[in-house]
Amino acid sequence: MRTLGCALLLLVTPALAQTTTAFGIRETPQSTTDQLVIGASSCDSSLLLYWIWTQQFPQACGNLRIWSTDATSCGNEPGKDDKEYDPVPLPQLTTLRQGTFTIVVDGLPGFKTGSPTPCGQANITKEHKICAVVQTSPNCFGGIGGAATTPTQASPLRIIYDSQAPNAPVITAVRSQDSGLKVTYSAASDVTEVVPFVRAQGETDFARRANAGVNRNKDVTLGNLANGTTYEVFLRAVDGAGNESVDGERSTGLPVKTIGLWGLYRERGGTDTGGCQLASGLLPLAALVFLSRRRPS
Repeated sequence: MRTLGCALLLLVTPALAQTTTAFGIRETPQSTTDQLVIGASSCDSSLLLYWIWTQQFPQACGNLRIWSTDATSCGNEPGKDDKEYDPVPLPQLTTLRQGTFTIVVDGLPGFKTGSPTPCGQANITKEHKICAVVQTSPNCFGGIGGAATTPTQASPLRIIYDSQAPNAPVITAVRSQDSGLKVTYSAASDVTEVVPFVRAQGETDFARRANAGVNRNKDVTLGNLANGTTYEVFLRAVDGAGNESVDGERSTGLPVKTIGLWGLYRERGGTDTGGCQLASGLLPLAALVFLSRRRPS
């Protein structure tokens, strides 16, 4: 079993803590989202999560209870099928104001032995919530004085298990480059990376290239290709949970050597040394070359 992080508490003061929620469970203290998406590869892992308590009122009057559930809501206490974790003592809650705890992915309630959706099963989506509750009061003064209390719920962390592969990307254009191809594609909104595959036409096997993050233009450049050779390409999609799609449809492209304006001038008989006489057909081109080679003074 892998552990995704250490089990040390962060000793921070309220003034130093930078949090996005006053009372909640998050993947990190700075997380701006209340959800964590995992895939089948996380099933033999444990996750290090954070509890956060930075609010001043109402005051905490008891230990912090933490549990996981696959119910639609957390409620004020764990249900009979939920998984409860070690509580956070009141002095630790009010002094440290944030800390860590570890959950085992396989041990989440919806993945328990005999569950119809065990962790590792393909083509399912399963959501759990990591919940927390503490008894609070406007005037309990750290639990002293016997003031009446009410349960205050934390903002829960949603852990979404996703083992459904995304749809394959669709190539919309393949553009020639010098020793390369630029492949433009369309992909679903949950796709975070694409995997390019390329082979020279007539070869048997496709070469898998490194995963490329989805950029604003939704394109990926394939380099180190031979000019004048036709290549077949296709893409696969990878979503945020690491699920990989089937192969997309194949397209073809032809890398072409780019010689530029100066190369075109030389190719048509121009020279950059000696003499000033030019064939009349090269005069307009030479003027452009001269302008293109000037540097700002």
